[in-house]
Amino acid sequence: MKQLTLTLGALCILASASAQRVNDLHTFEHTLKKASVSEIATSRQAGIEARESQRGGGTILFQEDFSNGFEGSNGNGAWTTEDNAGDSLWVYVAAGGDAGFYADGSATGANHPGGEYSTNIGPLSSETPNNGWMIFDCDYFNTPISEGYQDTDGSLISPLIDFSNDGSVILNWDQYFRYCCFPYAPIYVEVTNDGGATWTTFDGHGSFIEAANAASANPLPTSIDISCVAAYQSEVQIKFTYQQAPETGNAYSHYYWGIDDVVITSNPNANDLEIVQLTNGDIWNVWEYRVTPMEQRISAADGGVVAGVLYRNSGTDNQNNVDVIVEIFDDAGTVLNTVTESLDVAYSFANAPNCPANSQDTLYIPTGWEPSATGNYIIRATIDAGVEDATPDNNIMEKVFVYSEDVYGHDDESALDGEAFPRESDLPGLYDPTGQGNFYHTVAGGSTAYGLTVAFGANCGTNIDGGVAELEFETRLYYYDGAVGITDSDYESTYWTFDPAWAGTTQYLAFEDPIELDADAVYFVGVIAEYESEGALTVQTQNNSDTDNSTGEYNVTGDGDYVWFTSQTYTPAVRLILSERVSIDEVASLNGIKLLQNRPNPANNTTIFTFELNNSKDVQFEIRDLSGRVVANMDRGSLGAGTHTIDFDVNALSGGMYTYSLIANGVTVTKKMTVK
Repeated sequence: MKQLTLTLGALCILASASAQRVNDLHTFEHTLKKASVSEIATSRQAGIEARESQRGGGTILFQEDFSNGFEGSNGNGAWTTEDNAGDSLWVYVAAGGDAGFYADGSATGANHPGGEYSTNIGPLSSETPNNGWMIFDCDYFNTPISEGYQDTDGSLISPLIDFSNDGSVILNWDQYFRYCCFPYAPIYVEVTNDGGATWTTFDGHGSFIEAANAASANPLPTSIDISCVAAYQSEVQIKFTYQQAPETGNAYSHYYWGIDDVVITSNPNANDLEIVQLTNGDIWNVWEYRVTPMEQRISAADGGVVAGVLYRNSGTDNQNNVDVIVEIFDDAGTVLNTVTESLDVAYSFANAPNCPANSQDTLYIPTGWEPSATGNYIIRATIDAGVEDATPDNNIMEKVFVYSEDVYGHDDESALDGEAFPRESDLPGLYDPTGQGNFYHTVAGGSTAYGLTVAFGANCGTNIDGGVAELEFETRLYYYDGAVGITDSDYESTYWTFDPAWAGTTQYLAFEDPIELDADAVYFVGVIAEYESEGALTVQTQNNSDTDNSTGEYNVTGDGDYVWFTSQTYTPAVRLILSERVSIDEVASLNGIKLLQNRPNPANNTTIFTFELNNSKDVQFEIRDLSGRVVANMDRGSLGAGTHTIDFDVNALSGGMYTYSLIANGVTVTKKMTVK
């Protein structure tokens, strides 16, 4: 049921490309685009967070900061290149970043990235960017595209390295990249120990969720344990290789790949198990949800909640008799369910049966638990081999998931940190068609879809110049047919005109008629502006979250057709509603409640919450962190009609995003705040 393989027909953005420039204009003008300002800012922030992901940390066995360009530094020897473009792809960005040089020493005459689609991205923010770094600047090589293009391949090859005394070899480097036009990353690391007669290929995209036209973190620190090839070997070489991904064939020719600060270390940790990701669902065959309606819960008899535990052995020793314990708690911390899965052995990267080893392994564990009431629940996984672990903090992972009366949702409402924005059209003053949506799977029959909730972006309904403009759009529910893809599946549609007051808010949008849903069926729901428009249709998103491939974006193919694409890095805040209701604001208004934005926001030291009641009500006030945990709970008792305020000291809270909720006579209204 996974959609990636089912939508490759729609992803045929590039026609078969030759290894030589073509004379006719390729339809890249429909697919290539510069990174947006928000995408650049997000990539840099993600780079700060990604620094924590690197492994290794033992004795440094090899180090290269490219301060001497292709000649190499630290007495290691020279780096060489090979490509399909006459040595015109790999570039040394010299100290200070003011000039680029090819491997033969000739100047490129440009700053890098230097292509027409990449000049706005800026330099690689590595640990040592000012003393020089390397870039595979295929965008620069293919600029201007009006003269044709060439799919690009090329490698940056290290000198020989002696690891004959080292039983653990971990490669670390700083990188950043962007590529077009398939989801599979064309970025690899190859390693040889026999003079290049054979090479072992490792994926090189690190923690980046593969998606075309999306900038990685800047920097994206990346680690690969190459011990299965390099340990105890005297003549090792590594290649940073950009090549056409085998899943798609010829398809890649633009944007960039920057590399710096290559450090190879030993692994100092013998015992080091790690949980990489925890899901509340089988994300390989279906999807997981942040919020699930009770009528679509999986019954205990059918296995109940499924815990997906993605783990790896990051130590040098195999771990035997490993237990994976999954617990489920209620919001008060009471243990509701515990199940244990045992593994005979968790292999280290060096000892794995296959080389390269999987970067992680996955267990799907049916818990046999189903909720009996709506509310927030916590799922926790612990991995334990009964020995002292070098990094015990990453042996445990937990997350909050929610069961509701009528809401189906993938996004975490407390972690919406992005905004999906349409491209500007070739028609002056207009935006291209666009759309955002999510897949939903109905486990049980008998449900009825009444509408969607959409968290519109702050810039929704604005024109090219930032003013208010008319925006017409649709909400759609597709009866997903895997044989034809989302775009050609049948759908129900409701038409809307955007109200400028909706910008930056979550709105309930009812379908024209209720839609009966079948058991064990797949639906795709979203918002779509199918034609060019003066106003931008934007949706709030949760960045770096689409690990289950549940997101769809309406965009253009290389042939100029608009289709729904899966494989994105983000999750749009589009939720399916399974009961008849009015909007959240209408619910609050009908019940005589109004919650205002806290002041100041972002909050520093003290902030003020203000709310209005039209008559006496019992009032509680909650603040929750990104995981959904209650960090403050204030029972205000019975309050009379009028305007009320709460002064709150935020000094005890860490910086970041929080939600605050007013609960008045059982009706809840929630807003977001940021703490500095």
